[in-house]
Amino acid sequence: MRRHILIYIICACATTGAFSQTLGDYLPAARSGNTTAQFNAAQCYRYGWGTQPNLTEWLHYLRLSAEGGEVRAQQALAEHYRTLAPELAAYWALRRTSSPNNHYHSFDDGCYYGELLGGMRDGHGTYAWDNGTLYFGAWESGERHGMGATYFDNQRTYGTHRRGQMEGYGALIVTTEGHWLSGAEGSVCYVGYFEGGLPNGTGTLYDNKGRVTYYGNFKDGKPTAQYPTTESYNSYRWTREVLPNGDSWEGESHEGMREGFGIYRWADGSWWCGFWNEGLREGDGLFVRSDGAFMTGTWTSGEFEN
Repeated sequence: MRRHILIYIICACATTGAFSQTLGDYLPAARSGNTTAQFNAAQCYRYGWGTQPNLTEWLHYLRLSAEGGEVRAQQALAEHYRTLAPELAAYWALRRTSSPNNHYHSFDDGCYYGELLGGMRDGHGTYAWDNGTLYFGAWESGERHGMGATYFDNQRTYGTHRRGQMEGYGALIVTTEGHWLSGAEGSVCYVGYFEGGLPNGTGTLYDNKGRVTYYGNFKDGKPTAQYPTTESYNSYRWTREVLPNGDSWEGESHEGMREGFGIYRWADGSWWCGFWNEGLREGDGLFVRSDGAFMTGTWTSGEFEN
């Protein structure tokens, strides 16, 4: 019995390793700018050592540590953004220096990697908030402006932005099973007009089987008429499919043809979102390459114009 107890004590000590200490041991030094303490504080927030797990604080201290030169933090950020934001991941994984066209800037609530004009975010770039939200797309005078995509919580938005918010036509898609859009239980996708970052104006809701649940007016993010709608729109669908070549597609269709707003993903990891007409890309869109580089512009009959 004594031998078993001794073995257990030795094993327990071995598994705790360097993190026999908890958040309170690292936080004062982390707040003072010590990069090792910042990395250790980030680990505490990630795994709940001496505190509750907290995504925002984990990313915040991990980013500060990486910006201060802590290699372990840089590697962790590169892995975290590997599939979410490949350009940002490459920045941390490779040289960790700005390219001729893209520059890295740190902010209180996150970081930006992209084009600048006169020292302001202008052109194309990615902003990663410490709370886990990501935006990549067009910027103007320091604000999101033009075509872009935002990943936040269990939702994603695609479409045009004005003055830093969704403004104009776009889509809001729920990405987590068992969730639905606020004020529209059972619906997982909205396509239509936005104002002030919320659905406002004419729009369409779809359920997780791609069926129309509502078509009509919205005010401050919610349908203004009876929900679900009593009319039949069977020829309109939100379609999700994987093609034989490994590409995939999700978006609006009418009588079996891509029509409206949609996202096409190639097997190599690149993707495009925007408007479709009679099965071809038509109008404003955002194209993101597999390495994370992207561009916005206008497509006509499936071909890029500018």
